[in-house]
Amino acid sequence: LGLQGDIDGLKLEIQNREARIAVVEGQLLEAEYVRRQLHNQVQELRGNVRVFCRVRPLKEAGTSASVAYVDDVSMKLTAPSTNNGSLTAETKDWQFGFDKVFTETSSQEDVFGEVSQLVQSALDGYKVCLFSYGQTGSGKTYTMLGGQGDSKGIIARSVEKIIGASKCLEKKGWSYKMEACFIEIYNETVRDLL
Repeated sequence: LGLQGDIDGLKLEIQNREARIAVVEGQLLEAEYVRRQLHNQVQELRGNVRVFCRVRPLKEAGTSASVAYVDDVSMKLTAPSTNNGSLTAETKDWQFGFDKVFTETSSQEDVFGEVSQLVQSALDGYKVCLFSYGQTGSGKTYTMLGGQGDSKGIIARSVEKIIGASKCLEKKGWSYKMEACFIEIYNETVRDLL
């Protein structure tokens, strides 16, 4: 009789704990839903379209730079101009504003830090696009692909973040179906890089 009472007591405790687990799992799902919504609102407040500028280091040592940094969101370019109405070129300053300016000393990690929230948005189910634009030799490929170790580019870091997040969430019962495209438009020709 005492053994049956212990068994009934344990069954009741198991039922109570299962009920508590169900409540906590529901709260977790609700909190995750709220986190996603808040993250998306923050991204929208920052702007659905953001423009970053990355200045590459000068190729030749001793060359004078024509770029001056005003702050982390604007820069000044000094270049010859013939817009003064005469045939002689004079030096003129142009100031440009961006959502973020990366100097020649900025690391690949610094750049990824700004775009990593887009990767989180993609994981949360939102469509995102990263567009890299610039003239030949300006550093687009290095920024996007990079090299090994600390010089990994945005693509490698994004894939690592996506795979890491999906593995963590698989343990919680989530499953992902992922699709990606990686294209290049060069001289008006579209190339699928995958």
